[in-house]
Amino acid sequence: MSVTDVLGWVGALGILGAYGLLTVGRWDSASLRYQGANTLFAVLLLVWAVSIAAWQSALLNGVWAAVGLVGVVRIVGRRGETAPEPHVGD
Repeated sequence: MSVTDVLGWVGALGILGAYGLLTVGRWDSASLRYQGANTLFAVLLLVWAVSIAAWQSALLNGVWAAVGLVGVVRIVGRRGETAPEPHVGD
């Protein structure tokens, strides 16, 4: 088994694990943990797919990683924000 095969297996099991944890309520879809895991594992699958010229899988996992990265950036960007002060009546 090649290094890229191992990366592909880790990516596949990681995405399935993350989705399973989301489905049973252990993880939240808006969490950095879930979005980061999706991004990382999709990149691993992307590397594997490119190594075997599986272009359909490469496209799917490239888009999956990009969507996950958008989620990560949004979550990290929100960490610096503070909640607005509550407004008391007019």
